[in-house]
Order: sequence, then structure tokens, then C-alpha cells
Amino acid sequence: MQTGKFSYPTTPKGETVEELFGHTIQDPYRWLEDDNSPQTLDWLKAQQAFTVSVLDRYPNRKAMLSHLKELVDYPRQSVPIKRGDWYYYSRNDGLQNQWVSWRKRKDGAEEIFFDPNTLSEDGTTQASITGISKDCRYCTFRISQAGADEAEFWIMEVESKTFLADKLTNIRHSGAAWYRDGFFYSRYDDDHAHQKQVKDQKIYYHRLGEPQEQDRLIYADPANPFRYTHISVSDDQNTLFLYISQGTHGIQIMFRPANDHQAPWSILLEGFEYNAYHIDSYDDGWVYLITNKDAKNFRLVKVNLKAPAEEHWLEVIPQRDYLLDSAHLVGGKLIAIFTKDVQSHIEVMDPDGNFLYSIEMPYQGTADISYFRKEDEEAYFYFNSYVRPDESYHYDIKSNKLSFHHCDPVKCDLSDVVSNQVFYPSRDGSLIPMTLIHKQGVTKDGNNPVYLYGYGGFNISLMPSFSIIRTVLIEKGFILAIANLRGGGEYGEHWHEAGMLFNKQNVFDDFIAAAEYLISEGYSQPERIAINGGSNGGLLVGACLAQRPELFKVAVPMMGVLDMLRYHKFTCGWGWIPEYGDPDQESHFRNLLAYSPLHNIQAGQKYPAIMITTADHDDRVVPGHSFKYAATLQEKVSNEEPVLLYTQFQSSHHPSNITKSLELWADVFSFMCLYLEVD
Repeated sequence: MQTGKFSYPTTPKGETVEELFGHTIQDPYRWLEDDNSPQTLDWLKAQQAFTVSVLDRYPNRKAMLSHLKELVDYPRQSVPIKRGDWYYYSRNDGLQNQWVSWRKRKDGAEEIFFDPNTLSEDGTTQASITGISKDCRYCTFRISQAGADEAEFWIMEVESKTFLADKLTNIRHSGAAWYRDGFFYSRYDDDHAHQKQVKDQKIYYHRLGEPQEQDRLIYADPANPFRYTHISVSDDQNTLFLYISQGTHGIQIMFRPANDHQAPWSILLEGFEYNAYHIDSYDDGWVYLITNKDAKNFRLVKVNLKAPAEEHWLEVIPQRDYLLDSAHLVGGKLIAIFTKDVQSHIEVMDPDGNFLYSIEMPYQGTADISYFRKEDEEAYFYFNSYVRPDESYHYDIKSNKLSFHHCDPVKCDLSDVVSNQVFYPSRDGSLIPMTLIHKQGVTKDGNNPVYLYGYGGFNISLMPSFSIIRTVLIEKGFILAIANLRGGGEYGEHWHEAGMLFNKQNVFDDFIAAAEYLISEGYSQPERIAINGGSNGGLLVGACLAQRPELFKVAVPMMGVLDMLRYHKFTCGWGWIPEYGDPDQESHFRNLLAYSPLHNIQAGQKYPAIMITTADHDDRVVPGHSFKYAATLQEKVSNEEPVLLYTQFQSSHHPSNITKSLELWADVFSFMCLYLEVD
């Protein structure tokens, strides 16, 4: 296929046509949704070879990967968490493909607890602890091939560090809630090809030593196959909490005694309009509940399970004009973390919500806390910033003493790197925050290369976080622009609602306005701007490409949701209906069609240089989205710049190991530098 100055691999066209709500929808590349067919695999190999041939035009491609490896090759360590007599943490010596679990007693020598790098020769099998028994004798590991969502549960005897014979399969979207000599978990009964729609999730109880086939069914809802269900167990082991959701937004919570399998479920929070989660018991019969019910910025209430009706709730932390991000009962104190203008604020209160004191952060950024049980008298805070490596601090709760614990020894000089938060108007006048990260002394001459990143969805907040990988762009003179678009959770549920369903266009307007701000303020110009986003952020990039292609020089949509008329037909895509809308309902269909990246590609339109990335084991946003989008662009655009499809093998929605991650980002950055004309 010849388009512009590029000769793309041939992509056969089918004849699939559908009439939907009065619209004729042509889908000639639907055959690419079968990503495991021989025809698709042959096409994919040809696309990858073409992509590599273009990337090789950048003379510093190999040097980019080598430099990223140099930057990442330093020891990194997570914050500890105490379980029983042991402190557990993860460590990576530098270029280990998977982080290794370590542990130590307070005054003892450290030892390796489990090394996931031993699970596969190529280091793509991932392992993470997903539950631990009340007595800390056993823990559940989630084992995932190539980083896929589909996984197994393995059980380890903690003292001997040996795995039991128990292995549970068909695990997806589940934790392990330990109770007595086993645990509750959620699973799908059948194996699934990785693009097949999953449904009918059920909850089972697994007793140690018994085969999975004998696991006891705890909850099923055959009348509502498209729902997520999971159970958590109260810390005192007396109560089961059943969480039910119709997707990624809105939840119903029910409860019953843990020791009575015949007891009916009682309602704690009804319906699917609000979000909530409990943070465990305060005293006999009481639980804390953090919720946005009647509080768009969330509040903390105390509920007596003997009288759980809302009129009996006791408010502990009322709603404020900024977001209550989390609350933690530990060491006899309530530790609340708020988010205000995309920065964390920490307050310590008594169990009734009376203010005691604030904890001052070492710098403006993001805070979180690590602890195991509410009886703990110590915890660890960890702090993130755009311009400083992650730091952790030990916190003695009784004395309110915060003492430095650890900071990773990065290999680059960050002394001249600064971050600056700005606010810019979107199309409707709403002020949108954005953080600019760059070297000191940047000149507003309109010629700076810009890496503009956004997400804007699912109530997910883009909070300050350190990325050693992105420093390679700063070294090359880039301005990194992180836009906090509507649809995220930075300002509570109001902010989220302003960018979901029929308000989704606001997200694209916010991102377009970010580029316009960078241009009008003299930071850059269209010929120097690269945009990037992944998953829902891939949708963002695709939609903005369709609406304002002249505003950007380079675009990299990664693992994107790009076919908005069929996204709900694969794996867990139905769970995004509360966010995007139901394509099978006419009003939502028309709204989705208006911005669906695949369906808004204009024949003959000139687009920026585009590299679409996906992965062969992505069972969340299946590769068919990217395959069809790339084929359609290559057919229709009138470009002097390329449209590339870049597929990682033995990888998934997120890179399956450090090697895959470095290779991916080295090529993404090489592509940006090639077409922004940066050495």
C-alpha cells in the first residue's frame, strides 16, 4: 500500500458493514480482531518489520536504549510493610526484569523471600503478593504470564518459603481475602481466549490442601452476568463484606456474619450510583466507610452494622472543598490524606475525627502510607515528586515522629530540574492544572520540544511521581507537560463526572487547550509538540488527532481504546460502560460515534507522525483496537509522515518486565526525537 512517501504492508479489506441506529458502519478490517489467526500474525510481522525500518532512521536509536539502561541501573527499594515479625519489601538491583521480594526481622539480617525472575527464562512472568492469612503463616501470590490480566493463585507457606500444591486458575480482577484455613476469591468458570468477553464472575472459598474443583461457591448472580464481585473480611474475622459493581464506577456493599453461610446479606450501601469502601472496624459492630454518597469530594462516616441505615451514620470527616483521598485507622489514630490542587496534605486525627496535627511533607508532591493492621504503632510514609526520587520515612505514631528511612540513589543530576504548576483555560473556560517539568532557565522562544501527556478518565488522578525514564527527554531539552484533565479524580467526583459519558468531549477539549496554551505562552509550536497517552489515554490521543491533527507533530497512542462502538465486546470492556456509555443504546451510540478515533479518520487528511503501540498479550484493551486503527490510517491518510504499528511480544497492557519497558520507551522516545528533529 503506497501512501505519501511510505509503502505500507498490504492489508486485505473485508466487506463487513452494519446498519446501526440509521448509520452505515463499515468495518473492513474486522478480521484483525482475531489477533491469533495465521493471517493476522503474518500481517503483524510485516508491520513490525516496517516499523523497525523507520525507527532505524533515527541514528541514536541504539544509544537511546543504552542510555536508558544506564539510567535505570541503580538499586531501588519499595517501602516496607510489617507482617507478623517480618518487614517485607521489594528490591531491584538495577536491571532485574522483576522486582524481588525481601524480608527481615527488626534487628535481623535480610533475606530473599521470593524471586519472580526464576519463573521464566525471559523474565516475563510476574508475581505479586495479593493476600496474607490472619496468622501470617500463608500468603497468596498472583502469577501472571507475560503480565496478562488472566492469572493463577499460588499459596506459599511463609516460614519455609515453599509453595503448596494448591494452584488456582481462571483468576482475573480478584484478590485473596483470607479467613481461617483458606480464602475467598473471585473467578470465571471457563478458560477464555484473550479477546473473548468475560462474564459471570463468581466468588468461591478455597480451603488449603483441597483441589480447586471442591471450592465452595459463596456468591453468584446469573441474572446479571456483567458485574464484578469480590469479598473482603473484617480484621476481626467476624464480618464478610460483599462488593458488587457494574463496572469501573459505582458500587453496592453488603455484609453478613463470616461464620454463618446461610445468613442473608444485609445492605450497607445500596445501588451503583456512588463509590465507597470500608476501612475496617473501630469498635464492636462499627466500621468506617469512606464514600462520595452526598459528598462529591468524599467524606468518612462511622456505621454500626447493627443499625446500618444511612440515618444512623455518624460523620467523622465531613466533606471539604478539596478531595479526601484516603483515611487509615492505625495506632489508635486516624491518618487522612487529602489532595488539594494535585498535591497531598496529611492530617492526624483521633478516632472521632478531631484534628490533632498535620504531618509536613518534605516537599510538594504525593504521599501514601504503608502499614498492616490498625493495631500497629508504626507506619511508613512514602513521598513522590516529579523532580526528586521516591523517599520513605518511618513514622512512630505514638510520638508523632517522622524519621528518614530510604531514598533511591539515582545516577543522574537533578539539581537543575524544576517543576512548575500552571492553570490554563479550556474551551468552556474551566481552569485546568498542568505541571511543566524541565531544566532551569527554559526560554520561551517557541522552539522547545514538548512531551505532552494526559489521561482524563476513570476517576484516576495524575499525581506527582518520579520517572527516571523520562529524564532522558529532559536531558535533551524537552519540556514535560502533564495535564490534569477532567475525567480524572484530582478534584473529586465533580471533576470525574465533567469528563465521562456525554461530557467526554471536555477531556479532549482540555488536552487540545493544553497544547494551545503551550503555544500561546511561547513554550513551543505545533512542529515541536509530541502527544502521548496509554489505554484511556490512547483514546485521548486518537480523538485529539481526529479533531486537531494540525496541532501536533508526533502522536503515540499506546494500548488505546480506539473502536468505541465495539470496545464492550472484548474481555472486560463491558466494565467501562459506566465511564463511556453503552454503544447498544442509541443516545450513547451517537455520542461515542462522534469521537471514536477509528470512525473519525478522514480520507485525504494530513496527520502527524503516528506510532500506535500495543502488545500481543494485552487482554484488557485487546490488540484489535490498535490493529484496525493502524490499518485504517494507513489506507486513508495523505501523509508525508509515517503511520506505524509497534507491537511488543510476550508483553501485555503494561510491559511485562524491565527489559520490555526499556525497549518500548527507547523506541517511543526515538520516534519522537526523529520527527521533532531532536538529536
